Amino acid sequence: MGLTTGEIMQVSLDLVGWDDVPGDSTTYVPGDDIETALVGIDLESPEIQLAHREGFDLALAHHPAGDDARLDFTDVLDKQVEFMTAHGVPEDEAEDAADGIREGAEYGAHAANYRHNPSIAEYLDQPYMNVHLAPDELGRRAFVDVVETLDESDTVADLTDAFNAEFEEIREARTDIETRVGADDNELGEVAVHHAAGTNGGADVARAYFENGVDTVIYIHVSASDAAELREEYDDKNLVVTGHIASDAIGLNEYIAALEDAGVDCTTISGCGL
Repeated sequence: MGLTTGEIMQVSLDLVGWDDVPGDSTTYVPGDDIETALVGIDLESPEIQLAHREGFDLALAHHPAGDDARLDFTDVLDKQVEFMTAHGVPEDEAEDAADGIREGAEYGAHAANYRHNPSIAEYLDQPYMNVHLAPDELGRRAFVDVVETLDESDTVADLTDAFNAEFEEIREARTDIETRVGADDNELGEVAVHHAAGTNGGADVARAYFENGVDTVIYIHVSASDAAELREEYDDKNLVVTGHIASDAIGLNEYIAALEDAGVDCTTISGCGL
């Protein structure tokens, strides 16, 4: 007997010790007796049709693809403030730094066709869901574990070497870890891992860290304009970008392994798996 979509969601919550489903994760079309799943970082209309054609019991995406996961995405952005305040950023400054991200997410969700991908799954009666924040949290914790093995006097290059040694997903990726602000021979100082907060924090969040004693911020992705803005202001601080898809795959692969252990045969595409 296979799992239900509710049980598959619960596996993700159990891995991180959470009680509630985050706002960026949802089941678009529920299903029962799920024994096979097509799993990918991005599964949208074409991949839903692929899952249906190939007879998969479930299409399981990482990134939000519509409905509540898109419209309620701003709920998870509270993590931006949580992570900043944990590193000494005053709460009012952290809230101000996160305001632009929240506004951008809300405007984007309001403008999006949030019904597009879910409606295709509904038409095909193809079970379909996405699980975003919990796998990212697994990845964040793994990053923190590596950072805690390093000293403040170690360099950015030492951090890069440690991540490449620990994570096959990063080591084998077509993208490299990039130092977008600062230099590889800079000392790390205090390090903040800013991952599993819905999205990256952009220039405002990195600046809030830098102005409150953090020397190195780790994002999994950042825009060129945000990086350029920060380079104009700081030459003794570091913004290290680990790579979006490689970094997402770390937590997602751990989740996939747990699903396999629970009896779901997972076929991986779109950036996850090894």
